[in-house]
Amino acid sequence: MDILKNKNPFGFHRGWSVVFVTFLSAALAIGASNYAFGLFVEPLANEFGWTRTYISASLSFMALGSLTSPFMGRLMDKYGAKPIMVSSLLLMGVGFAFRPLMTDLWHWYALSALQFGALNGAAILPAGRLVGLWFPNTRGRVMGMTMMGNNFGGLTMPILIGLAIGNKASWEVAYLYVAVAALIIAIFSFFIISEPHTEKIKIETDEARNKKFDEGNWTINNLLRNPTFYAITFAIMLGNFTYTTILGHVFAHLVDIDISETSAALCLTVLAGCGMFGKVILGYLTEKLQTRFVMMVCFIGQICGIILILLIGGGAGVWFAVALFGFFMGSFGALVPLLVQDSFGIKSFGTIMGVISATTVISFGFGPILAGLSYDLSGSYRVAFIAVAIMFGIAAFALNWARENQNIKTQKV
Repeated sequence: MDILKNKNPFGFHRGWSVVFVTFLSAALAIGASNYAFGLFVEPLANEFGWTRTYISASLSFMALGSLTSPFMGRLMDKYGAKPIMVSSLLLMGVGFAFRPLMTDLWHWYALSALQFGALNGAAILPAGRLVGLWFPNTRGRVMGMTMMGNNFGGLTMPILIGLAIGNKASWEVAYLYVAVAALIIAIFSFFIISEPHTEKIKIETDEARNKKFDEGNWTINNLLRNPTFYAITFAIMLGNFTYTTILGHVFAHLVDIDISETSAALCLTVLAGCGMFGKVILGYLTEKLQTRFVMMVCFIGQICGIILILLIGGGAGVWFAVALFGFFMGSFGALVPLLVQDSFGIKSFGTIMGVISATTVISFGFGPILAGLSYDLSGSYRVAFIAVAIMFGIAAFALNWARENQNIKTQKV
C-alpha cells in the first residue's frame, strides 16, 4: 500500500499530524528538562537549603538517558514508536508531578533519574523513526522541522515557567503545569501517533539486493564488524560535547568577557533561533548530498563559530559569532538520526540509535568536568572551548571512514 494513501478522511496527510505531536513532545522534553532547569535552582535552594552544587548534580542523570536508549530503541523496533513515546511522556510527567511532594534530597535525585531516563524516548528516538517512515524521500527537511521542537522548547518553556513562578505562583505549581502538559501530549500521542500502513517502504533500485537489506536485521555483532558504525559513533560522541561543554557555559563565558547578563541572555535566544533555521536548511541538504558530508560541514561551521566567539570578545561582532555557532550547532541534532538512517536504514534504527546514544554518556559525563577544570585552572572557558573545537575537527575527519548505504532509495511522499 503506497504511503501516499495514508490520509485522514479530510485528505490531510497523516504524517504531518504525527510530526506536529512529535515536535511538541520534543519541545516539552528538552525545554523543561534542559533549558528551564536553571529557573528552579534558586527556589529549590531557598525552600530546602540545598546547595546549588547538590541541585545541579541532578543533571548528571542525563547520562542515564544515554544508558536506557539501547533498551528503548530495541523495544521501539519491535513494537513501534507510539508505546515508547507515550510511556516516556507519562514517566516524565510523573517525575514532574511528584516534585511538590519532595522532602529529602534523594527524592530530587530519584525523580530526576526518572525524568532523564525517559528523555530520549520522548524526543530523538521516536522522531527519527517516524519521520523516516512517513517522509522517506523528504526526511531531511522534515526531520529538521520536527527537531526544531528542541529549539522551540528552549525559546518558550523558560518564559512560560518563569511567568508561572513569578506570577504569584510557586515552583511547585510550575512543576504541576509541566506535568499536566506532559499528560496532554501523551494523550495526543496515543490517539495521533501511528506508522504508515505499508508492508515496507518501496525500493526503487535493484529489488533483489534491497530485499536482502530490507529484511535483514542489524545485530550487535554485525555492527561491531562495521567500520561505518565506529566512525559514526565516534563522531556523534564527540559532537555531543557541543551541548555539555559549549552550550552549557557560553552564557557564563559571555558574562566573563564583560557582556551584560541581559545581552548574554539575548545571545542565547539568537543562538536557539538560528539553530531552528540550521536544522531545516542542513536537513534539506542531506536530500542532495550524502549526510556524512553535511555533518562534516556542521562540525566545521561550529569550529568557525567557536573561534569567532573566542576572538571577537565583547564587541558587536559577538552577535554574528553566536548566530553562526547556533546555526550549525542546531543542525547537529537533526543530522544525527539522518546519518544513522542513511547508513543502516529504518528497520533496526531504534536499536542502532540506542547503542550509539549510550556512548554519549562520555560526553555528558566529561563535558561539564572539562568546562569546570578549564575555568578553575585558567580562570576562563577558553581552553575547554578550544578543546571542543579540536574534537569537532577530529569528528569531521573520522566521518571519512563512514559510508552511506547506496541501496537505501525510497519513494517520494
